[in-house]
Amino acid sequence: MAKPHKSHKPKLKDLHRAFLVMEFACFSTPMQAADALKQEFGIEISPQGAQHYDVTSGAGARAAKKWHDLFAVCRDAFLEDVAARIPHAHKAVRIRKLARASDAFENSKNYMAMANMLERIAKEMGDVHTNRREYTGKDGGAIKYQDVETMTDEQIDQELKQIFGIKDADVHKAPDSEQ
Repeated sequence: MAKPHKSHKPKLKDLHRAFLVMEFACFSTPMQAADALKQEFGIEISPQGAQHYDVTSGAGARAAKKWHDLFAVCRDAFLEDVAARIPHAHKAVRIRKLARASDAFENSKNYMAMANMLERIAKEMGDVHTNRREYTGKDGGAIKYQDVETMTDEQIDQELKQIFGIKDADVHKAPDSEQ
């Protein structure tokens, strides 16, 4: 009886595993990591096989501590490098470019595009264009809400006096219509 055919699975060395971990630390997809391994070392593995070295995935979560540590160091270095080498990673650079674009659109009388750039600048600044207002109750607490229909006349009178400063004599008095 013939032995069942085993699929050929390449045996990865620590060098190859480290390479894959570093690829994932730099935000590569499983397909990109597998392709990079093939290009760099001539070793073919499936994207699913590569994913075992992505410590942020379910498949790689059980990887050895040294791979988790390598991933953390490489991810931090990658993010630092991006921030240091890519000007567009900085908010001030992006806002400055958007402002230049806004000015160019204004000079060419393309006011719709200018308005779009101004909106993008506001979003980049942190959603300041929304004109959002927050209201609070007494001493910054929650706003007290009570359905007037469930209140007694005495409770309503008390609310009017406390909140609006209405005097006892004026509680049930209609406002002057002659002003």
